[in-house]
Amino acid sequence: MSDEQNHCTYCGARLVIVHVHGHGQCSHCGTNVEPCCSGASPEDAASTVECAEVAADPQLFERVFTHLGGSRASVSRESLCFALGQWLGLGMEEALVVLDAGVHTGKLLTAGPDIYRLPHAA
Repeated sequence: MSDEQNHCTYCGARLVIVHVHGHGQCSHCGTNVEPCCSGASPEDAASTVECAEVAADPQLFERVFTHLGGSRASVSRESLCFALGQWLGLGMEEALVVLDAGVHTGKLLTAGPDIYRLPHAA
């Protein structure tokens, strides 16, 4: 694979293809890099999905909250998803999955409709 094929031609980031609604897009900028339903069968698609290698960061939410106003801040869903997406190089849908995982694991608490805070920020 050439260097051109390893990087997104739009944003230049290392190319990790995310399949969304039948087409492949750059996981960093969301640009369509594979046409819709490019001949792959469901079995092929399942075997060729590439996952980004990301090391777990147990302090992720604390770091993001520090950037957004501090560990005692209450942050809207949209702001937190945007910040997570920027921090991790993800699209909004993937950032929402990370946010939901944070709530599920107790790393984030809901403080109202679509408002989040860190658990120690009482």
